[in-house]
Amino acid sequence: MPHPATLSILLIGNTDRAEFAEARAALAASGELTCVRETGTAEESLLAGLDPELIVFAQAYPGEFSHDEVDRLRRRAPLARLAGLLGSWCEGEMRTGKPWPGVPRVYWHQWPSRGQRQVRQLRQGRPSAWTTPITATEEERLLADARRTSERRQGLAAVATRRAEMHDWLAEACRSRGLATAWLWPPRPTRIGGATLGIFDGGDLRHGEEEQLRQMAAMLRPAGVIALLDFPRLEDTHRALAAGAAAVLAKPVFLDDLAWEMDRLMAQPTATGQ
Repeated sequence: MPHPATLSILLIGNTDRAEFAEARAALAASGELTCVRETGTAEESLLAGLDPELIVFAQAYPGEFSHDEVDRLRRRAPLARLAGLLGSWCEGEMRTGKPWPGVPRVYWHQWPSRGQRQVRQLRQGRPSAWTTPITATEEERLLADARRTSERRQGLAAVATRRAEMHDWLAEACRSRGLATAWLWPPRPTRIGGATLGIFDGGDLRHGEEEQLRQMAAMLRPAGVIALLDFPRLEDTHRALAAGAAAVLAKPVFLDDLAWEMDRLMAQPTATGQ
């Protein structure tokens, strides 16, 4: 049976929040999207005949949706895949809260790479972290999401970081995609030409980082720059994009998310100078 080209998606929560805007737009473009504010309204929709293949809880703060609410919806739609879209206030929930069991989680800033990748795999009927059993551990979800094959490319990646260990990790990630690397040390600006990609290892864009990112993006243009930031808020992401970044990822960085953004940027004509 062929997998449908679009998905039936139920999105629950206050999706008018700015941090959820990109995910909501992407979900709307991926299928037939139904948005409701409360789980009670979601249950009514399911009883009325809505049959979603994916249910996404947009949680703005810890505890907004209880375990009981999630379990009730799981029983109402046992064949649907469940996922959590988490806002900035949920960053520490894994340490201090009680995350929903058996529900994969994606923070709002992870959506462009991880969330959209998972939705695309659902549409294509491919296995992924979101298709694992509800009893799967986080490690098993990561293994399910690991890329088995990768498209190797040619080119040069400019890596800007002050830390040798971060450079080594990023350089290895680039080499695994077929790219050579050049190390740029931000305190000592270096001119480089012909790069097909840039990676900027930042923090919170203070202490001159925003200007360093701006200079790097201008120097490497038209190649795209991926900015790595510490727990970015929505305003941090906007500042990075305004400074010239083509993508923003939060640290700690997942290799698959980095590889996704690398492939996306290098596949664009503006990232290759074509």
